[in-house]
Amino acid sequence: MALQTARNFGKVRDAIDVSNLVSIQRSSYERFLQKDVATNKRKCIGLEALFREIFPIESYDKKMNLGYLSYELEKPHYTLTECRQLKLTYAYPLKVRCRLRTKDGEDLAEQAIYLGEIPIMVGGGEFIINGAVRVIVSQLHRSPGVDFLMESKEGDRVLHGCRIIPERGSWIEISVTQKDILMVRIDQSSKIPATVFLRAIDSEHGTTEEILRLFYQTKVIPKNKLEPSMWVVEPVVDKETGEIIIKAGEQVSDKVSLIQQSGIKKIEVIKNVRDTLILHTLAEDDCPSHEQALLKFYMRLRPGNPPNQEKAKTFFAEKFFDSNRYRLGSVGRFRLNRKFQQSTDQDQMTLRPEDFLNTMKYIVALRNNQGEIDDIDHLGNRRLRTIEELAADEIRKGLLKLRKTVQERMSIKRDSEEALKIADLVNSKSVASSINYFFGRGELSQVVDQTNALSQLTHERRLSALGPGGLNRRRAGFKCEMYISAIMEESVQSRRRKVQT
Repeated sequence: MALQTARNFGKVRDAIDVSNLVSIQRSSYERFLQKDVATNKRKCIGLEALFREIFPIESYDKKMNLGYLSYELEKPHYTLTECRQLKLTYAYPLKVRCRLRTKDGEDLAEQAIYLGEIPIMVGGGEFIINGAVRVIVSQLHRSPGVDFLMESKEGDRVLHGCRIIPERGSWIEISVTQKDILMVRIDQSSKIPATVFLRAIDSEHGTTEEILRLFYQTKVIPKNKLEPSMWVVEPVVDKETGEIIIKAGEQVSDKVSLIQQSGIKKIEVIKNVRDTLILHTLAEDDCPSHEQALLKFYMRLRPGNPPNQEKAKTFFAEKFFDSNRYRLGSVGRFRLNRKFQQSTDQDQMTLRPEDFLNTMKYIVALRNNQGEIDDIDHLGNRRLRTIEELAADEIRKGLLKLRKTVQERMSIKRDSEEALKIADLVNSKSVASSINYFFGRGELSQVVDQTNALSQLTHERRLSALGPGGLNRRRAGFKCEMYISAIMEESVQSRRRKVQT
């Protein structure tokens, strides 16, 4: 029977052709795997970026390390039809080639390790997982970067705030309190003054004098021109007695006569203060140096630990300067540079001092009716997380467990006299289980149902393509399919027995 040509007798035509709606999923997964790219020409994205991030794995005593060379996606063990019939997963076996070395550079072993199976995307972006057709749904989330908002409005008074959202790491929430103090909260922890965080993030902003010069215009005047409404930048000290008359960042008020009677000749002051937000915040922080700010930040986020200067410095660096734990991402860095019109390198993925400083300055500008707040519900402030990023996040968890296991086994095997083998160090269960969970049982993994009439028609068409009896076999309860399934299973079992023998 010849196929009939479909004709459209309508007068209204489509304005544009229907685009490929699954191209995003397919291209994203191709970038993630890079299967057809040579091992020495793969870009640092997807699986390649994950392995480069986790490896090399060093032992606790730093005497040996397990390095990464390349990964390979082998041919699937079963065909697509066999996987459908036998309830198997249609996937590539994943093998990673590693090299074990000592601290002196001596090669101990090199081997390709099996880490699990990566499912193969077929058709319109679906996967065959345990015989069922499943798809991974893309996630629409708030884009990394900085968003300014109006937290509350009491009468004529508006309280502003913002959030610095990374791609991976701790959220930084900045808000203005009712007492006109700029506070910072890290991951829903207790609040600390924003100037404490500014002192801790850079030693150049550790002193009160430097912070005041960043936000206000200062001027050096003789003491006879001093007025009570002015604010001093540096602490005013009596040279004869050594007594501090006024601390840095305080208002002169009624101490004009004491200053004029002292031996001080010139004073650096802030003449016109339009907004006292930073001055009130400095009065609240009580941290005159960079080191004390780090210690206060550590004690606030780790209240049960004893205060230690070195641990406080390491803790802050790991939380915001380590790219493995804190990462703005290319989108987050782009939005920060665009918002503040700064020229920070696009490859700089961690938080920089100028990022936080510009955030504070923007909040001050919003209080002076300059700048604009952001609409978090606007699609321009949202981003699509495709399968490339979603799969990488889940597999990273398995690789982190793998790294911990390898380090523990290195310390055990080092004490024994047996020859070290990479297969004895690497346990592939953690990676394989993370892959199976994401594709088979994850919240974004959904079964392709046939509740839609169009989906059902498509399935009927596939059955009819099998021959004249395709629809009859469906209505008869798939007896023929069950028979074929039994034959296929028997053939697979015989193949397994041959391989074992």
